[in-house]
Amino acid sequence: MLLAFIAATPPTLAAMLAFFSTRASARVAAHERAATVAQSLDNLGNALARVEAGVVRVETAVTDLRERVAHLEGARTVPPLSPA
Repeated sequence: MLLAFIAATPPTLAAMLAFFSTRASARVAAHERAATVAQSLDNLGNALARVEAGVVRVETAVTDLRERVAHLEGARTVPPLSPA
């Protein structure tokens, strides 16, 4: 029995080392992928902020144009006051 234990030890240790090595490699790869995804999300957040700023500028311009058009239409539709 002792002989069987001694004979089984090296392959068992080798299998355990291979398993732990594979897990460590997988953890490193997962960490690298997570870092890449985090960087992509940061870039996407920055792009979204720029788009939102552009939308605000367009909304402001549209509001200003609506006010000017309303003013012009109001001036055109109001009849002049006739002297009494």
